[in-house]
Amino acid sequence: MDITTVNDRHLYSGTVRLRDPERPGAVVELVDRVVRFGPPGWLTVADGADPGRTIALYPTTQVVAVTELGEAHHEDQPVEG
Repeated sequence: MDITTVNDRHLYSGTVRLRDPERPGAVVELVDRVVRFGPPGWLTVADGADPGRTIALYPTTQVVAVTELGEAHHEDQPVEG
């Protein structure tokens, strides 16, 4: 996926790597998460797209990388293509 297609109105799936604020130099990896770029200065990360899943906001200064980025699909939503 080209980074120019990423915006704050879409949900994506991916792996998020964050700096661990409690362990300097350590990185926490959140695998298979739903992410949204925003609000400005923040990355919204959820355990899944279904209602009731845990949602957290991380400041972009804490984000090391977002990899394996793809369109997120709700389980009830058919995947086109």
